[in-house]
Amino acid sequence: MSASRESTFLSRRSVLALGGAAGAAGVVSTVLASAPAWASPLPANGRPVLRADHDRVSDDLRALEVATDVTIGVVALPGGRAADRRSDRRAFRYRAADLFPMCSLFKPLAAAALVRARGYDDAYWSTPIPFTDADVVRDSAVLSTMRPQQATPEQLADAAIRYSDNTAGNLLLRELGGPAAITAFAGELGATHTRLDRWEPDLNEARPGDERDTTTPDDIAALYSALMLEDAAGVLASSRLREWMLRNTTSGARMRAGLTPPYELADKTGGGEYGVVNDAGVLWRPGTEPLTLVILTRTDRPDAVRDNEVVAEVTRLVVGR
Repeated sequence: MSASRESTFLSRRSVLALGGAAGAAGVVSTVLASAPAWASPLPANGRPVLRADHDRVSDDLRALEVATDVTIGVVALPGGRAADRRSDRRAFRYRAADLFPMCSLFKPLAAAALVRARGYDDAYWSTPIPFTDADVVRDSAVLSTMRPQQATPEQLADAAIRYSDNTAGNLLLRELGGPAAITAFAGELGATHTRLDRWEPDLNEARPGDERDTTTPDDIAALYSALMLEDAAGVLASSRLREWMLRNTTSGARMRAGLTPPYELADKTGGGEYGVVNDAGVLWRPGTEPLTLVILTRTDRPDAVRDNEVVAEVTRLVVGR
């Protein structure tokens, strides 16, 4: 690591040492926000797909993990079919096979499974589904205000994906038969290390070593790219997921904070206990192939706070702005 880069990350570690991991999170965010991004060489069209210097990116991520006391998993896959991307030398992976809490990243899978099963049943998608106060859980900004208490499957998917509404996520799961349906759906698409065991909000517990409700960066990258780029659950499911995820409202401080326009991003965020912050999706830029980007995090500290800037900084380091 060069002297200037080492100095940057040493300053981050110093902040943590002075203020404590949890208490210094806000200060660390400020420090990270001012850190330089080492851009990749530009292709002929003038826009990088992702940084080409993978060893250096891995070094940067290791330094960021030390500075923030956050474990980070990343997969960045340029366009093409999934099988091709897995062997593409341009693809970047860091802790790609490690388990991380999935949190709300299950919600696009639930919506895709429901569209695959009932997508062309117009009456189903426009018929309200009733719910009660007992169904409403925390972090449900959309459904908690609905009067009367009913929502169509269309409204549930929109609330679950665009606003990460937890009650909407649970009602989608109920329509599918429960959390095990997500595990089965992921397995059908070849993601054998993804499992959903609980409902919102318990699935966000993120307790270290607990394999319930976990996935890997490799799995999420394969699932999201297959669903949005390869029509793995059908053309309609791909179209609807893109529509919902392109208009996501929850990633302004995460991936979107690490990107420079122009771009279009179809993504889903997630967050849990132990300071977990996730973001995953597909990135389009003019004149380039799509890039599937997955950033998952975890910690061992029950007092850890969610630091969105970690995800933003990882985006800068991997994509090169």
